Amino acid sequence: MIRSATIVAAIFLAVSTQAQINVRLDLERNRYLLYEQMIATVDIQNYSAAQVQLADQESMPWLRFEINRSNGERIGMVGPGFLAGTVTLGPGQVKAKAADLVAYYQIREVGRYRIRALVKVSNVGGSFASRERTVEVVGGRQLLTKSAGFKDESGKEGLRVFSLLEVLLGTQVWLYARVENQQGDTIYGVVPLGEWVTFSTPTAATDKDGNFHVLHQAQPRRFCHSIISPKAAVLKRESFSNYNTLPELKRTTDGQVKVVGGESMDRPSQPPPAPKAP
Repeated sequence: MIRSATIVAAIFLAVSTQAQINVRLDLERNRYLLYEQMIATVDIQNYSAAQVQLADQESMPWLRFEINRSNGERIGMVGPGFLAGTVTLGPGQVKAKAADLVAYYQIREVGRYRIRALVKVSNVGGSFASRERTVEVVGGRQLLTKSAGFKDESGKEGLRVFSLLEVLLGTQVWLYARVENQQGDTIYGVVPLGEWVTFSTPTAATDKDGNFHVLHQAQPRRFCHSIISPKAAVLKRESFSNYNTLPELKRTTDGQVKVVGGESMDRPSQPPPAPKAP
């Protein structure tokens, strides 16, 4: 009888310990453009009185995501998946990990996806899941494309195709720049450019270095100029007003592209205050 009671107590203790680990999955929104970064933040909270160890076991990460399409199809990982490293949670502690799901999972088609975060706790021996989140991946509408040649760090020449896309996010229309190779089978990045006033027409140009320039109206009196590199990196963002003149993109004689007209809305850096007199 005593032995049975001990076994029951041990089982109860294990279940009780497992029940005190909480996993929370957070996504920035519920609609994304295809190939856009989809940052998932996972909060793991230890409600128990014992220390919890989170560690990758060989090829099995302690944090992974279960992603299914609306038809039930399971989405596979890209390579070994996301490795979060070792994390120790003391009693009452909460820690967060973030991962780009598009980089680590085969989210390569438009449609709805159901996502859960799964956490495996090494020293407890249990797995814990977050609540399911549903997101929609959309293709957007292409407004224009530009091609540009460039040279990489080694001097090798290449060609990039830049596309300007619009997508409805909630009640706002956003513009995005997509960077891909000439064949269209490699996407280097999808970069959000910001809100767009749809009664205006955005303009775009490429410079001699293969960078993509976009000028669009974000508000009634505010225009945004963005420069995107062949690697889909944001090189510069700046804002202009149209109080006196309308800003526009102009190509210079040396092959560069700049904004002519308008008034800069970016605050210049302030010099440090003068030291006080003794």
